[in-house]
Amino acid sequence: MPRIAVQIPALLQDCVGNTRQLSIDADRLDAAIARIRDDFPLLRPHVWDDAGNLRQHVLIFYNDTAIRWLDRLDLELKEGDRVTIVQAISGG
Repeated sequence: MPRIAVQIPALLQDCVGNTRQLSIDADRLDAAIARIRDDFPLLRPHVWDDAGNLRQHVLIFYNDTAIRWLDRLDLELKEGDRVTIVQAISGG
């Protein structure tokens, strides 16, 4: 099972033990995302809504592609892949 890097935004690092990068073991992208959601309950309300959907202002990238643009999430992972959580910032 590959070990992949997960990048966390600075504003959410306190939800994952005060770090900006995690390493998790997962064989598929959907399993990696589920593992992040399950293993870090303090992160959940900031990234997912009550129905389990990704919040509108949050993007999750698989390598350089936002997962919302992928046709499916059951992609096989390999060493060196990465998942990045990004919070959009708006202002006015």
